Amino acid sequence: MNIRRVIFALLSLFLIVLFGTLGYHLLEGWHWFDSLYMTVITLATIGYGEIHPLTTAGRLFTIVLIALGVTAAGIIFTTLTQALVETQLAATFGRRKLFRDINKLRNHHIICGAGRVGIRIIDEFKKKGVDFVVIERDHAIADRLLSQGELVLMGDATDESVLDGANVKTARSLIAAASSDAENVYIALTARGINPDLYIVARANDQSGERQMLRAGVNKVVSPALIGSHRMAQAAMSPAVADFIELTTMTESLDLVFEQVRIEPGSSLAGKKIKDSGIRSEHNAMIVAITDHEGKTHFNPDGNQELKIGDLMIAIGTRLGLKKLAEIARYDRNPR
Repeated sequence: MNIRRVIFALLSLFLIVLFGTLGYHLLEGWHWFDSLYMTVITLATIGYGEIHPLTTAGRLFTIVLIALGVTAAGIIFTTLTQALVETQLAATFGRRKLFRDINKLRNHHIICGAGRVGIRIIDEFKKKGVDFVVIERDHAIADRLLSQGELVLMGDATDESVLDGANVKTARSLIAAASSDAENVYIALTARGINPDLYIVARANDQSGERQMLRAGVNKVVSPALIGSHRMAQAAMSPAVADFIELTTMTESLDLVFEQVRIEPGSSLAGKKIKDSGIRSEHNAMIVAITDHEGKTHFNPDGNQELKIGDLMIAIGTRLGLKKLAEIARYDRNPR
């Protein structure tokens, strides 16, 4: 709704009422309240009649006031109607654009629940610049996120139709971040039924909830309470280690991040030893672990370890360096 036009219309009505009140007071010498009352009933065309006899000047003034009132009433009615229609159209087309944008998503992330944990996840995804959609049933929270330009579906994430609306069939991952363990279990069960290949991360408040989520098909269960207590203990015992982890995972002050990179067919890295790959010298990155196709993880691999197709490298380095490394790991059009 165009607030300026509505304010202008209401201000015009106020000025006309003020003009009529002042006119009757000056021309007829009436009391202020009588002048206001006569102005209101004249503009409203109620037809109560004159509260005091009018002079010729007063009757001419009444004619002018009626003309102004009818004109102003038409303008005000048109303005308010137009503003209301525009608001409805904007809301309708806004929803259509939202659904079109969501339907275009592929290999995206779905965040179920935008509470304290969900909001932090949204912030992290925005920093990474990845595509995501939020499912939130609290209308106030959803409206706030929509006003910030986020893709949001208002609904229950345990509802299959809502997950379908979030394009769960083409999603890369789903995060069940609701405050209730039971709700996160239901979300995981519903999502797993729609997309068997979906990677699901769920929040758990206790160990019993964690076991239920794993049975429901959750790939990774995260307990904020457990992680928080572990980090507090680590900060007390090994503050330097805790500071390093925080610098590389929680802040933007240091351009140093962890990332996972999988070697795909066609990559020039396949078949090369780490020391000959140029990962450290050319991309300013370091491989801290490698998970092979059998799921076995090799920590701190030496330079003689051979890289193979399907290997998942856990690397630390600059954002730009890791981005280039990921491009080469996918497919190198100009192998060295």
